[in-house]
Amino acid sequence: MLRISKKADYAVFLLGAIAREGAYPGGPAADTVVSAHEIARRAGLNKSVVANLLKDFAKHGVLDSVRGLKGGYRLVKAPRDVSLHDILEVVEGKFTLVECIAHRGEAAGDDCGDDNDDHDSAPGGLLALANASAPAAAATNGEAEQGCSLYSFCPSKRPMHVVHERMTRLFREIRLDELCSLTPAADLAAVKSTTR
Repeated sequence: MLRISKKADYAVFLLGAIAREGAYPGGPAADTVVSAHEIARRAGLNKSVVANLLKDFAKHGVLDSVRGLKGGYRLVKAPRDVSLHDILEVVEGKFTLVECIAHRGEAAGDDCGDDNDDHDSAPGGLLALANASAPAAAATNGEAEQGCSLYSFCPSKRPMHVVHERMTRLFREIRLDELCSLTPAADLAAVKSTTR
């Protein structure tokens, strides 16, 4: 089942801590920064984990970092402009519900399965579909170049692409201010009613 990793959960918490301090453009403390050490202390998290996550977000342009004795981090954009999609992409990489979307391109949406999986080289027919742990065998029989062996008759290739697109849209619609309860409930209800 799909599950957000602990690292991504920490990332939401850390970015939320910076947002709550108002360290973002237009925020109540727009010119200030929040130190990684202070966030780690308050949260009771390992300092190196916090520092590494915040560095990743700075590297990807979500945070601005200021070095020095009074250094720290601030959001580059207001919390309402940072999506869950932005956060997950930094921590987890590009979201792909099924591997064929990553390998064949999201726009096509035609495939189902993993280009590197060994779907038909193991004995057992359709029961061998559960064995996705032999990429070397897949490469020897040409599956890696040809794509999913189920492509020509896969009934779920288009529906899975639709699910992928809807989940991606949802991740883009959920914002940091909502995740960190910075947006009043009445405002959230109004936003949700306009997006339906």
